[in-house]
Amino acid sequence: MDNIAIYFTQLAQVMQQVASESAPAIHAAAEKAAAAILQEKQVLLFGSGHSALVARDAVGRAGGLVPFLQIEDVIDGDAERLPGMAKVILGRYALHAGDVILIISNSGINAVPVEMALMCREKNLTVIAITSQTHSQSVEPRHSSGKRLFEIADIVINTHVPRGDTLVDIGDGIHSGAASTLIGSAIIQAFTVQTATLLAESGMTPPMLISANMPGGDTHNREVIQKYLARLVHYQMSQYAP
Repeated sequence: MDNIAIYFTQLAQVMQQVASESAPAIHAAAEKAAAAILQEKQVLLFGSGHSALVARDAVGRAGGLVPFLQIEDVIDGDAERLPGMAKVILGRYALHAGDVILIISNSGINAVPVEMALMCREKNLTVIAITSQTHSQSVEPRHSSGKRLFEIADIVINTHVPRGDTLVDIGDGIHSGAASTLIGSAIIQAFTVQTATLLAESGMTPPMLISANMPGGDTHNREVIQKYLARLVHYQMSQYAP
């Protein structure tokens, strides 16, 4: 059995399901992000553990929008289940009503993403979840609120990744072939493309990075980053400091 072919086939099927069923939510998320950029608000992204890879894929790269800011997972997923850690992580950033945050969590059940969503809702941010409702609805939430991430967010982008985040049955109860990172990154790129499209349609030149390995890339990127530099730094231990 060619499990390589099976993996790519299964991955393509999940990708197609996202394209057909999650597209309205991606459009809605892009509309919020474009409006925030036009109003000089923040667009923040956070993922804990491996979900941080998805958040990272939105920033500092060719084809990416400069105003996107990743919230660093300073605990690197090690304390994702520990209540109170979201307060420490968010304490390094200034949050304002009208900002937008994308919170990425495949399971959407652990304390850090759930508490972050709750805290951002309290601050009147638009909360967008990138999560597998398939997985999340099949397991119990771990946060004391009894809530899962998708039950808190204003907009939910369902990754349709199956329970357990694997696509291939190796046999004897063993499964492999993770999907959440690739599907999440594809969602992020689609979201970025649509946000840039909306900015262009509004009459704004999308503040986008180009490859530093292209002629003029360094000059272009320095100029566009300079315009947003003050919004691309975090504040040490602000209002959420313990």
